[in-house]
Amino acid sequence: MIVLLIVAAASFIASKGRVDWSFVFAGGIAVIGGVALYRLGRFEYGFLAVAFSAGFINFFALPTGRDSRIVISLAISLVLLGVWGLQLVFSRISGERIRPSPINKPLLAFVFICILSYVWAQLMRDPLLYVWPSFPVVQIAALLVNIALPLMTLLVANKVTEAKWLKGLVGILIAVGVLQLATDLFRLPTDILLNNGTRGLFSMWLGAMTCSLLLIHARLSKWQRLALGALLLVTFYVNLVGKLSWVSGWLPLSVACGIIVLRRSKALFGAALVAMLAFAILRMDLIVEAYEAEMAGGSDERSGLWEQNLRHVANHPFFGMGPAGYAIYNMTYHPDDARSTHNNYFDVLAQTGVVGFVAFLATFAAFLRTGWRVMQRLKGQGDFQEAYAVAAFAGCVGALVGMMLGDWVLPFAYNQTISGFDNAVFTWMFLGGSIALFHITKVVDDRA
Repeated sequence: MIVLLIVAAASFIASKGRVDWSFVFAGGIAVIGGVALYRLGRFEYGFLAVAFSAGFINFFALPTGRDSRIVISLAISLVLLGVWGLQLVFSRISGERIRPSPINKPLLAFVFICILSYVWAQLMRDPLLYVWPSFPVVQIAALLVNIALPLMTLLVANKVTEAKWLKGLVGILIAVGVLQLATDLFRLPTDILLNNGTRGLFSMWLGAMTCSLLLIHARLSKWQRLALGALLLVTFYVNLVGKLSWVSGWLPLSVACGIIVLRRSKALFGAALVAMLAFAILRMDLIVEAYEAEMAGGSDERSGLWEQNLRHVANHPFFGMGPAGYAIYNMTYHPDDARSTHNNYFDVLAQTGVVGFVAFLATFAAFLRTGWRVMQRLKGQGDFQEAYAVAAFAGCVGALVGMMLGDWVLPFAYNQTISGFDNAVFTWMFLGGSIALFHITKVVDDRA
């Protein structure tokens, strides 16, 4: 096998007539990762590698010949999913089965509908459409991202059987978050390392995990609590004061942390609400300034974009216009205003139609129901598992809010591009961790 790979690589280099060091570097990572996975026999190390690369390796991506680039976190995820797929295909040998859970049917249905929408879009495409040469490649890449992200949730849910791996994911999240906050505060050149991975809902997950550990985890030391408290305060300061005009930064964060605070104490929630109202009254000038900046950035035009999008959906109601498909409709019929919707709900509806949209909503409804069950099972334990369960449930609600503000859960190919996988994968992996806890706690209940 190794000899065949070397021959294939040498043939590729010879055909190019030059050495592409990007592919050499990526190939080295793939070989090291593959050997490590084979030797260690644990997918969990792969999950940590995905989170680490999504957060810290934003400076490097594989070229595709187009504007989009394949980020390392996506490349590793595809390898993991490919290996798992082989295990499932050869289940008689591997013994691999998908563990039963409430998310399986809606999530797999959404994945299937994404694939079906791609085929449907080719068959039902308007013959008058202007399709530029790069679009077919972009559409396939968009399909790949749209199915890889949900499948990463399923993979994490099936392969994580011990809470220590979730601790590893949270540890990487906090490490990336600390560097990101320091970069923002002190304008460090380290932004090149993590500017892509810390976009979107990253700050929400950082705040939610930090807040939940601080308020729910009763076994932390005084110094750990002080450190978490400081991290939470700085997270809110950077996103609420320093980036007030960027609503995606502070609104999902505030919603998620509000749910966690309410879970901990109604009195504490009331005090936090009063503090937020006091801030709003005392610094109304900042809020007005942020509102004007947001409107100047085009937010007041989004309703028009959504209405325009819905008119095309009305012509393709069942399975939509395919992955990234509404872009060619906009470029053909609205070339002067061919923008993305900046809203995941409208994106999903346009790409997968009403059928896919229902499956997508059903998937998140299953996340919420299952997350609530896990929280209730762990209620009162005051340990890491309970803190994670509360943060994941609150983060799911925050993600539902965040999807109204941008393509932060499923990156749109002509907005974030497929490189948005870096920040989106945190949402899907942390939700997968919640389902893993569902399995772990169920095993404990069954033994009891």
